[in-house]
Amino acid sequence: MKDVTLFTTQTCPHCKTAKAFLRQNHIQFVEKDVNVDVAAQEEMARRGIRGVPTFIIGDDAVIGLDQAKVLELVDHRVVTCPNCQTRMRAPSNKGKITIRCPKCKTSFETK
Repeated sequence: MKDVTLFTTQTCPHCKTAKAFLRQNHIQFVEKDVNVDVAAQEEMARRGIRGVPTFIIGDDAVIGLDQAKVLELVDHRVVTCPNCQTRMRAPSNKGKITIRCPKCKTSFETK
């Protein structure tokens, strides 16, 4: 499954919206605040990216909050085990699938 990284700044209102969008859609992501993370600044410069929010999804970059494009590229969602509440990644766009929780071994279905 593709990893999702979101480059943000604390003062960017669109970044707050982008984080909320990812959470609402149950998408696991790593946030990198370019105001405080020098490595994130260097990664953005290396990729030629100058704006936030920027999503890195696998090998693809989406600059700005293009929700349709993000949903098209993301191949997973975060699901919660109904028994023990453990959160885990599950593939999306596979239809109804059965997942077995690695913690409590409960099997459950998800879409």
